[in-house]
Amino acid sequence: MMNRITVVFLLILTCSSAQESNFEGLIKYDLIFEDKTGQMTDDQVVQFMGDSQSYFIKKNKYKSIMNGMLEVTQYYTGNDTIYSEMNGIGSIMFLDTKNISEEVISYKIKEESSIISGYSCDLLEVKSNLGITLYYFNSSIKVNPEDFQNHHYGLWYYCLKKTKGALPIKMVRDIDKSKLIIELTELERKELASEMFEIPKGVPIVKNPSQ
Repeated sequence: MMNRITVVFLLILTCSSAQESNFEGLIKYDLIFEDKTGQMTDDQVVQFMGDSQSYFIKKNKYKSIMNGMLEVTQYYTGNDTIYSEMNGIGSIMFLDTKNISEEVISYKIKEESSIISGYSCDLLEVKSNLGITLYYFNSSIKVNPEDFQNHHYGLWYYCLKKTKGALPIKMVRDIDKSKLIIELTELERKELASEMFEIPKGVPIVKNPSQ
């Protein structure tokens, strides 16, 4: 009898540990992007940028792939730089994630704000000098925020730190030149090979002109 109780107890601990562990795997998001500069219409945005995003994450690294004609792929290799690759462009652009001009004005957290994709979500609302970020999250899907302490671009580290590492179930970034909405559609916990986060070799690397 005691052995059975011990086995059940160990199973409960194992399951609990699996649920609480930092996320590794794939998250798919529906994607809506709006160009406020007027350079692209809504139809052109969908054509070139796409309407879905595949987001792979492993410890302090991630890789994001959009399904549009440009096949925009971004790599964060765990340091302080985002590398962006686009179909038809013969170079990879880099962006420094430490030196960002966006400054937070205020924030607030609303508990159990809404149900999104089956998850009960709290809401982190951040106002900055560029606009508003709405970050819906559930603490069961999380990473170690300190793994991204140099990633200030898009308020990424700020939001992770305020939510104790929770990844977004939904996020709305409504800022001066663009509006971005992502919402989780699929989640798969799985072990990922480290090689998938390596930027392609033999391609010229140039500075992102937007920075």
